[in-house]
Amino acid sequence: MFWKCFTFCIVDMEYLLHSYLISYLVIFYPSIYVQVQLGQADINCPITECSEYLDETTVLYNLPHDDIIKYKYFLELSRIDSSTKPCPQCKHFTTFRRRGHIPTPAKLENKYKIQCPTCQFVWCFKCHSPWHEGVNCKEYKKGDKLLRHWASEIEHGQRNAQKCPKCKIHIQRTEGCDHMTCSQCNTNFCYRCGERYRQLRFFGDHTSNLSIFGCKYRYLPERPHLRRLVRGSVCAGKLLIAPLILVLGLALGAIAVVIGLFVFPIYCLCKKQRKRSRTGMPW
Repeated sequence: MFWKCFTFCIVDMEYLLHSYLISYLVIFYPSIYVQVQLGQADINCPITECSEYLDETTVLYNLPHDDIIKYKYFLELSRIDSSTKPCPQCKHFTTFRRRGHIPTPAKLENKYKIQCPTCQFVWCFKCHSPWHEGVNCKEYKKGDKLLRHWASEIEHGQRNAQKCPKCKIHIQRTEGCDHMTCSQCNTNFCYRCGERYRQLRFFGDHTSNLSIFGCKYRYLPERPHLRRLVRGSVCAGKLLIAPLILVLGLALGAIAVVIGLFVFPIYCLCKKQRKRSRTGMPW
């Protein structure tokens, strides 16, 4: 009985220690962030000696709002079969239910037509594209491939068009900077790299060279691994320095309060004595 209880205590202590490290070692964020950006649903523990995966609660605790949505999407995607697909626009999952009877030629074309109950977007379940009335999936994909090829071509120093990262429509820039706003879904994104604009106080934004949210073409575009290493190191350094600055600020504030508690009464006493000496009043 003693050995059983002792074993449980050791296991509980190891679990608590592991949870504590995962929750509070802020240097873990860059590793989790990179894995989420790569579309991984199973996030490896950043501790090199550990071969386990992080639980869902821990990952959600260490991610900002936009990345939480992305992680939940990849997590849900890893749990479904081929009869369930996400809406191309809002990522709401829809299950396609096959009917037992043979459809008529008129209904065969619209068999895969899906209208999302969340955003009302109409799309094709078979090829996972916007609905293409009167055009089969193969012909639509061929036309879409030509469109993507044209959009990726460089003319006059820029792409012909860039795809909105949310609603996936192609947008062509005629003038102005790289900061684009989609006219359909109001998403802010970068025309050069196609990524959403993200910013976090103290960690920079999409225009920062050394920020993890920065555009990949602004800093070492030809050396992506070095770019991620440098930006991740800068982010980790800021995450480590921030608590030290906070503690230092609190310490200085506490010292100031203690000094004030001693200095203020002396100041009031001196002021009162000076006032009495001017009026000639005795103590």
